[in-house]
Amino acid sequence: MGIPVEYVDCTMFFEAASILYDGPWVAERWAGLGEFVENNRTSVLPVTEQILSSGKEDRHTASSLFQAMHRLQEYKARSRELLQDAVLVMPTCGGTWTIEQVELNPVGANSDMGRYTNHCNLLDLSAVAVPAGEAAQDLPFGITLFALADSEHLLAGTAELYFGDSGLKDTAEKREAAESAGEVEVAVNAEAAAAQQYTTIAVCGLHMQGYPLEKQMTGHGAYFWRETRTAPCYDMIRLQTVPAKPGLIKKAQGGASIQLELWKMPVQSVGAFAALIPAPLGLGKVELEDGSEVIGFICEGYAEAEAENITASGGWRYA
Repeated sequence: MGIPVEYVDCTMFFEAASILYDGPWVAERWAGLGEFVENNRTSVLPVTEQILSSGKEDRHTASSLFQAMHRLQEYKARSRELLQDAVLVMPTCGGTWTIEQVELNPVGANSDMGRYTNHCNLLDLSAVAVPAGEAAQDLPFGITLFALADSEHLLAGTAELYFGDSGLKDTAEKREAAESAGEVEVAVNAEAAAAQQYTTIAVCGLHMQGYPLEKQMTGHGAYFWRETRTAPCYDMIRLQTVPAKPGLIKKAQGGASIQLELWKMPVQSVGAFAALIPAPLGLGKVELEDGSEVIGFICEGYAEAEAENITASGGWRYA
């Protein structure tokens, strides 16, 4: 994305998050809902009652509350210093669970779900969650961007840059608003993000992650987005090249669904990238399993006569 990245120790954020349920802040919940729980126990889920009732435990004293408040003030001060003109990136969720797994351990599962986000409100931060591909097939993954409460413009700018889709209003309007707020540098960065438009490129062979031509993708400013599959109407062949490459051919009848990777590439780089692709391969429209179409690698039909059909493999990684 062309921005500096610094790795930081997240212990402070985890310690701040622990105050939410393990510290005296849970006593605030009991103060607000305790009377209802006492009078309507049959209407409250057992796990909810367990959490709320922990707020009346003797360990939550006035002294412990002030100690937690003092710790939180320290964390807030450190957060303000760390996130000055910066954005913190963390996973949105600390894992993925089935309903059955949550039912077996509801407190632990919910705690893990909020592992990377429970600090947000207590530290008075702003945040936005954005999708970030898949952790595995059918397991969506996401990241959350955090900033200081008065720095939502940094979240918007970073998210726009990440997606390569500005969604910004007229540049002049943005600059005028930014200048009035003393944020000229942010406006310039936003313009750079807006100028960098991206398009989706579907790759199915040596340009995928971990293969020799991945460097052509990254060299043209592209970044991996997610895995997907074609519509069930494609044949994949193994071309007699060195090294061997796959060819994707759409069929009027028959065919199968083939594994793909979707990448985001700057629009201005597509022409130079396409010039590197040797015949019989090229760029064209590829139909995905959801019926949408994207730009992707296709192969001219004449190559099929002297190539091995590897459609049954389901994709180049399995061929």
